Amino acid sequence: MDGRPPERGSRRGPESGAAPKTPKTRRELRAEREAAERAQTASSGLPLRPQPVDRSPGTNPTARQKAPAPWDVPEPEEAPSRRPERPERGPLAERFPARPTPLGGVGGMDLGPAGDALTRPPARRDPDDFDAHDSARFDAHDDDHEPHRAADPRRRRRVGLWLTAVALLLALWTATVFVDSLSPFVSAPSALAPLVTICALPVIAIGVGGKHFISTGIAALAALLPWAMVAGYASSRDLPAGTTDTVRVMTVDGNHGRASASDVVGAATDYSADVVIVTGLSTTLAHELTVSGLSRNTPPVWMHVSGDQTDGIGIWSRLTISGLAEAQEYDSPVATGVLEVNKARVGLTVAQLSGSPLRPGPGWRADLTRLSQQRVEGATSGSFLVGSLNVAPWQPGFRMLEKAGWEDAADITGKGLRPTWPSWSPLPITPADHVLVDEKLGVGSTATATIGGSSHRAIVAALEVPAG
Repeated sequence: MDGRPPERGSRRGPESGAAPKTPKTRRELRAEREAAERAQTASSGLPLRPQPVDRSPGTNPTARQKAPAPWDVPEPEEAPSRRPERPERGPLAERFPARPTPLGGVGGMDLGPAGDALTRPPARRDPDDFDAHDSARFDAHDDDHEPHRAADPRRRRRVGLWLTAVALLLALWTATVFVDSLSPFVSAPSALAPLVTICALPVIAIGVGGKHFISTGIAALAALLPWAMVAGYASSRDLPAGTTDTVRVMTVDGNHGRASASDVVGAATDYSADVVIVTGLSTTLAHELTVSGLSRNTPPVWMHVSGDQTDGIGIWSRLTISGLAEAQEYDSPVATGVLEVNKARVGLTVAQLSGSPLRPGPGWRADLTRLSQQRVEGATSGSFLVGSLNVAPWQPGFRMLEKAGWEDAADITGKGLRPTWPSWSPLPITPADHVLVDEKLGVGSTATATIGGSSHRAIVAALEVPAG
């Protein structure tokens, strides 16, 4: 050695003349592995696997020479102790076990007796042919992948408190049917008590779904209470024994003179009314009714209206009414008389109480008390009370009338309520107008009619009067 460093590219070692061992590239290792596989295949007698031939020009088919590439970098040798041991693979049938499915065959693939995959499709099975084992397995699978989430107890408690609060408010609303007060905070909810049923339905539905039984019970009780007080309207009363005469009575609220005169005349003609009573009458409306022809079939027999008054009373009748006069000691107009039906003499009382169904006037309660005791002198075949009373059957004022012996005509027919207010609603809520009779008269039918310009519907009742 001359002491000079070896030249770059030389394979001679720095101290010895022997060439160093060069690691094999990936291409050389792959060539050796393919040669070993070909030798093993030839010894076993199986046909050789064809090898790709490089047919590019200038190359030798047996041994190709190619320029070094990035992948020709020698592979680093790993220590035998760090190389992971692969588990011994068994047959395909053990690696992929057959699983029964509801449609037949096996899950994944169909295997032959030797564990090899077959190409034939699995046998199909009737989808309806399930057994208990399949149902239990699928239920367990669903429970494993989609577990049920537990309900939050705090959220459930808050929902229960809110439902209970709303149910108590509804119960307080429906409790106003037992309070006899002129305050609008009591009279208005009392007149609209049936609406509690509509408001209680969502509370009952949510309470049943969430198992909040206390709030559900309170809401159900509040919803049923107003209807329980008018349950008698579903049963009828027998007609008076013997021969009877039918008298059709129609009462209309004139809405302070704003009602349509033509509608009043049309309803009276359609129902063949014998007696037409108009409350809330004005002089203008009285004139319009006469012009429209109401007096042709039912002549006017009594009218109490003057000047700018808009709460007067008018009576038209084809039957004779004797002794018509204004009753005294009333804050609102009240008229009484005797209706002559052949030989029978029936007492008639017409009332127009002050105020409205939601807010009765100051003298409304006192007038209602006097009407409950009102009797007409000279009546021998019973009496009836008709007009705009501004009281519903579930309110305390109406129960006072019932205790005095008056019965609602709709209650006697047994075909349900006849609500008259408000008229603009497809289903009026409050029966504010009534035809009340005593125990001597019967009722054949009741009906309501829409009158333009009036906030109340007209009510028509066919009274059955015993022959005198």
